[in-house]
Amino acid sequence: MTRAISAPSFLIGLSAGLASALLFAALVGGSMFALPLFLLAPLPLGIAALGWGTPAGLVAGATAILAVGFGIGLPAAIAITLADVLPILIGAHLLGLARFADPADPATREWYPIGRVLTVLVAVVIATTIVGGIAIGFDPVETTAHVVDAYRQMMVRGGVSPEQLPDPAQLEPFVRGTVGLMPAFFPASWLLVIVFDLWAAAKVVRRSGRLVRPEDDLAACELPSLAGMIFAAAFAAAFVDGVGGLVAEVIAGALFAAHLLVGLGIVHTMARRSEARIIVLAVVYGLILLFTLPAALIALAGLFEPHLGLRRRGAGGRPS
Repeated sequence: MTRAISAPSFLIGLSAGLASALLFAALVGGSMFALPLFLLAPLPLGIAALGWGTPAGLVAGATAILAVGFGIGLPAAIAITLADVLPILIGAHLLGLARFADPADPATREWYPIGRVLTVLVAVVIATTIVGGIAIGFDPVETTAHVVDAYRQMMVRGGVSPEQLPDPAQLEPFVRGTVGLMPAFFPASWLLVIVFDLWAAAKVVRRSGRLVRPEDDLAACELPSLAGMIFAAAFAAAFVDGVGGLVAEVIAGALFAAHLLVGLGIVHTMARRSEARIIVLAVVYGLILLFTLPAALIALAGLFEPHLGLRRRGAGGRPS
């Protein structure tokens, strides 16, 4: 998968990097399509790396960082490096790794397991989130005060008189609770974004005929049992005050999302046995988007999958 850089792959990487930078910068515009475009910013990088090799992906990543840095500024360049470039390029590189079980037989090529790719992505998202938090100096108390102040200023701009503004003491408990979830929510949601963009990039590259890796059964993705124990420990430690609690939140959030993906694999495996497979999956995904409890239950199923073997019991049918 890792190919030497050539003029065409260099141009592909350059174009992909500029496209990624434009998608990342869409958030600055503030239009209704800004957020969806922003979430797709890693996609061109993944396409370049999966289709034209890691060197092309590196060119794309460097181009995106430089373009964002010159166009928006250094903080934005750091943000795209941590949030987009590092996770997507590491994931794409691992997906391109393979070895020959028998050097004399090219057909015995073994590809880097999907479960290990997901495990590495979890570690990368955790690391980049912690580094990003240190870079911006994240402090829940200070952030709560800033959010409350920004909300009051927004109400004033909306025509609310200063006398009608809610007291900061009334807003702080709600804002504090929301801010307190940010260290867990960001790595959880961003891991899902990176996984989606990698999946979409692989689909695009496969359609073009440039993806060497055979199609994986994503529903069979597994995490090591140690991941469940780390999640349990991090979840318990997340209730501790201070920096340790914030770090534990980040770890718990990323591992929650990873186990949610494993749980969705169980759902897909079970749905293969049903004639109403599409309807079942649509209902499940709809419930996850609307409510927290279904997502928690599915993540719990993913957490206990190594011990219960739910997929083995529901195996059968076609891949999804």
